[in-house]
Amino acid sequence: MKVWIIGSGGLLGRSLEQHVAGAAEVFNSDNKFDWNNGTVASRQLADRCKLFFAHVAQDQWTIYWCAGRGTLNSPAAQMHEENLVFENLLRAIDAESSPTIRQRGAMFFASSAGAVYAGSKNPPFTEMTVTKSLTPYGDAKIHQEALLRDLSSRLGIRVLVGRISNIYGTRQDLTKNQGLISTICYSVLRRQPVNLFVPLETSRNYIFVEDVARSIVTHTRKMFESDSIEKFRIKLIVAPDNLTIGSILNIARSVLRARPLVTVSSNKHGASQPQSLVFKSVVDTSLDVYPTTGFTVGIKRVMADLQAAFLRTGWQRSS
Repeated sequence: MKVWIIGSGGLLGRSLEQHVAGAAEVFNSDNKFDWNNGTVASRQLADRCKLFFAHVAQDQWTIYWCAGRGTLNSPAAQMHEENLVFENLLRAIDAESSPTIRQRGAMFFASSAGAVYAGSKNPPFTEMTVTKSLTPYGDAKIHQEALLRDLSSRLGIRVLVGRISNIYGTRQDLTKNQGLISTICYSVLRRQPVNLFVPLETSRNYIFVEDVARSIVTHTRKMFESDSIEKFRIKLIVAPDNLTIGSILNIARSVLRARPLVTVSSNKHGASQPQSLVFKSVVDTSLDVYPTTGFTVGIKRVMADLQAAFLRTGWQRSS
């Protein structure tokens, strides 16, 4: 199996690389893409795509897409640019792969459960729930999922869309203004307040990144073993339970032995977010690898990682 992880430098991509490395050959393609310039990134991806399929030869292959700079707060113009980059990648896959190669391959796409179901009705939300986005970020995810459905239908490539809840873990990119768990730990270390834009009663589903990666690999490999003619599949990758922001702050105070400083204010992004998003997977549940990292353990690991980073390099992010 030959594997290409696009976004291997990110939170999820790094963890995926660790999980597949023992059973697959990871394509080392100098994955430093210029995500701030869509034209350049598209050209870089097309060049790597050509190299990857030359590298695949007669083997099975999987491309994992875990890339992008977008967040729930991203404007429409940024997400339009990311859509164009993704569309250009799919064109490159079409151009550089033969029909024989396509039959031996699969693609995984990291989507966002919170973004695509933000305006949906009648929770708990399953893979069968009609999606309804409330942000340009969610619109982009839904658009990219549709592009993959079309790609799978036209070319016969297996596609798994993973609608993932809120990922947290070590080495999260805090410059993207996302990642509540890492932000809370960071604020405790800095003795600075966390500015929240939603009420403390807001409930979300948090899952540790290593558990996400393990589940993704399991379900993607299953695509090769299934005799089903279905080539396109959507899978929710979520934790069994939700946590409110208030309960997270209480757990953090107990685990970190310090009270997080919090200010609560409002902005247009916070006002548009639902108070609770509840998910329940109904697809391939027999394969589910339920989270093995308890929330208390997870938050301890995040804090330990931030402390180690400070000892190595000092603070790299301003308040």
